[in-house]
Amino acid sequence: MSTDLSASFNEQYMNINTKMKKRFMRKPNVSEATNEFIALAIQCEHSDQPAFAGHSYVGAAKCEASVGNFLGEAEHFLAAARQFMKAEKKLKSLKFYSGDRENLEAATGCYVQALQKYPDKSPLRTSILMELASDLIELNHKCEAASYYEQALEMVQESTMKVMCMRNLLNLKIDCGKYDVALEIANKICDSNLNIPEAITAEVQVSRILLTLLEKPPEDSKPLSLKQLFTDLMNDNESNAIPLNTDIRLKLQSIIICHTAGDIHSLISVAADTKQFLTMQQVELLHALIKEHAVC
Repeated sequence: MSTDLSASFNEQYMNINTKMKKRFMRKPNVSEATNEFIALAIQCEHSDQPAFAGHSYVGAAKCEASVGNFLGEAEHFLAAARQFMKAEKKLKSLKFYSGDRENLEAATGCYVQALQKYPDKSPLRTSILMELASDLIELNHKCEAASYYEQALEMVQESTMKVMCMRNLLNLKIDCGKYDVALEIANKICDSNLNIPEAITAEVQVSRILLTLLEKPPEDSKPLSLKQLFTDLMNDNESNAIPLNTDIRLKLQSIIICHTAGDIHSLISVAADTKQFLTMQQVELLHALIKEHAVC
């Protein structure tokens, strides 16, 4: 590419398109055009111009679509999505924020185009949705990411993957301040028949306790397992449903007692000693609980 990368790219891109149009009255050599778009994309990648590379892969995808090669089309749309996402991350690393989100919108559109080429129950659709969600989380667009995790969750069949997806969605909803939805998800995880590792059960149960204190659901709307969780915790009953060590049990008991009594000073003190046992999302819930009492 010349030093004027934009002009060089536009010229090469238009040349490939022009070749296709000139051959329109004849049978166009789609394979040749596809290869030229891919070569241009690789050239752009080597020049560290991911957005240009993304456009080139879109050109290749359209070529494949014109001859009904839907798997090839999907492959190139995925390559384009990853390049556009790379361009967006590059802007973020430079602390340059684009109001129109051009690269991000292009990436999302290409991911969606790619997944639509696969059958409804294809694991590849799930993988694409989770890849998109993961990228959005990295870019701190967590509420957008949650919507793609929800879509992925509808397709996941494998037990371990389903548990991890639900756990990620739970934490994303907490990050987005959707505590009511997060509590519903936590209840579903604990009431499911899935084989949940003990460490994840413990993590979800702690989140569940803090979410319940924040949301204060009516007693008659609480699932039986949630009521039993509080009963077992406050009465020191041993249960597989709450595989918590003694330290965190005592801290949670203290938080519940301070919260119920409205003792904000003791709550702040207990919270400071409890944070070391909690995830980032759980610390956020604890801060929200303290803030609630401070306002009152």
